[in-house]
Amino acid sequence: MLNKPKYNGLDWLRLLMGLLVVANHTGPLESYSSHADFLFSGIFTRITVPIFFMVSGFLYFRKLNGDSVHDRKVLYRYLQKIGKLYLIGTILYIPLNLYKGYYTNNFSLYSFMQDVLFNGTFYHLWFLPALMFGVTITTLAYGKMSRRTLIAAASVLFVIGLFGDNYYGLIKNVPMFSNLYDGMFSVFDYTRNGLFFAPIYLVLGAWMATNVDRMKRPSTNICLFILSLGLLFTEGILLKSADTAKHASMYVFALPTAYFLFQLALQWRVKKGLQFREPLVWIFILHIWVVVLVRGAAEAVNLEAIFINNSLIHYIVVCLLSMVLAVGAAGIMNIKRKKELSHGHPEGSAGKQSF
Repeated sequence: MLNKPKYNGLDWLRLLMGLLVVANHTGPLESYSSHADFLFSGIFTRITVPIFFMVSGFLYFRKLNGDSVHDRKVLYRYLQKIGKLYLIGTILYIPLNLYKGYYTNNFSLYSFMQDVLFNGTFYHLWFLPALMFGVTITTLAYGKMSRRTLIAAASVLFVIGLFGDNYYGLIKNVPMFSNLYDGMFSVFDYTRNGLFFAPIYLVLGAWMATNVDRMKRPSTNICLFILSLGLLFTEGILLKSADTAKHASMYVFALPTAYFLFQLALQWRVKKGLQFREPLVWIFILHIWVVVLVRGAAEAVNLEAIFINNSLIHYIVVCLLSMVLAVGAAGIMNIKRKKELSHGHPEGSAGKQSF
């Protein structure tokens, strides 16, 4: 079980990541400076999902004990829990998919399965199938490889993913590589998925779960975080100027930036964690609906100048409403979980602190 006094910093880190994922989809600084917004929303927020995966890996792999039967049960219950969230998210966004013409524009069973398994059934939900796929393959490899070999294998997958994402321009004119990636893109739209993107962050979370006492001093982690962040900004600016991106999601220096910030959160000896942990993942899921509702409401009452055109106010309102809805959604899920427990269904409690 998670040691609350020791790891309360993770709660606050996850809340920060929830606010950053909203920023990634709203551009809070766009009204003031497009360059500043690019640095913040286009680059800095790219550590959000990496940290989400690291936290998930840290909490999930602490539950494994090496017994194959036990570990399979943990994996099954975890996939069941994330799968429920994904199903709910998919259903919630059916109206917006209908509005976009998703089910009529080049829609097929194959394209639908691509989205379900890899791309996400709505564009921001991709992290849920990526988490499920990534956890599955890393769990299967976890007991068969040494930790160093597992990190090396995940790193190779990450590098392959980089050349299908931000570094695609470097290989797109090399037939041997472009043909390979064209083949991959016939299966999924992005390499930012559970095969190439998620494993390295999940593995690093798993690594930290068994090496907490070997972390560097906080002062060292602060320096390394600042250095990595500076390199991340530099990488993002250079990649934009070089125009190499196919889909600007995967950055080399997002990895160390997220890693050292994650370590700092583990080391932060804050006395109190958040009283509401469960709603945090719901911010990730619900905030796009909130963006749509805020824009629609602002247009209905002719307040676009305040709630849409002012990007910072728009961002703040979306964050606040997303948190309110997230608390409500988590409350409903907790009621359902208690009913399942009262009827003797153990899966209702599985994975409560897994992400």
